[in-house]
Amino acid sequence: MKSNFKILSLILAAGIIVISSVVFANKWRSDNKYEKITLTGNNTISRDEILAIARLKDSTGSTDDLNLKIIQDRISKHPEIKKVFVSKEPPAELKIDIIEKRPAAILNSGSDIKLIDNELEIFPYKNTEKLSDLPVISGVTMNTQKTNEASYNMDQLRTALFILINAGKKSRLLYNNISEINFSNPNCITVYSNDNAIPFLFPSGGDLSNKDYQKEILNKLNVFDAILRQKSNELEKSKIQFIDLRFSNQAVVNYKQ
Repeated sequence: MKSNFKILSLILAAGIIVISSVVFANKWRSDNKYEKITLTGNNTISRDEILAIARLKDSTGSTDDLNLKIIQDRISKHPEIKKVFVSKEPPAELKIDIIEKRPAAILNSGSDIKLIDNELEIFPYKNTEKLSDLPVISGVTMNTQKTNEASYNMDQLRTALFILINAGKKSRLLYNNISEINFSNPNCITVYSNDNAIPFLFPSGGDLSNKDYQKEILNKLNVFDAILRQKSNELEKSKIQFIDLRFSNQAVVNYKQ
């Protein structure tokens, strides 16, 4: 009797193990399948491009090698993506939330064109939609590091972005009237207006960590804005060579000969 009971117990235990294995296997297969991919936050990067770099199919599929971290790492390598979050929603939905980099300006080094955001992150671009109506930063000094790799002068880039950010805070009109910020002249920062590309000369060489220099730049922006508003028709029709804002409490207008 004891022997039969042992045999029956072993058969029962084996049956439980088999059933548990089947249930676990089915659950595992279910967890590693997706029937829907929800993609949000991609404004200029196409769905097909994101799925391609993630190595996912835009249809129901088996994902035996599905690893959310790996998928997230693949997508995060895209040069125009700032952050990405990947999650699995039951029963079989894969969610991908994208935060794209938001360029503040086009960075033209003369030999290369890239984008730069408000956090001084420089990145290449593929989507030309991001170039529409963006101001240009040019003439930035290139520093050579010990590795012999050239890098941008970050002080100049900070100053350019300081001008653009504060122009946008003051008014959309002022921001839209800045077509280019150029650093090629060591004696000034040249800010070109959209009206006939008139150069406005801003003071250069200051340190943005110095509050006085910040106030000086903000003051020049106010003058720049006032000139654009009060003399917009005159600027369009006149033959102005440049307007010098480097003097205290005045703007010196230099006309073409």
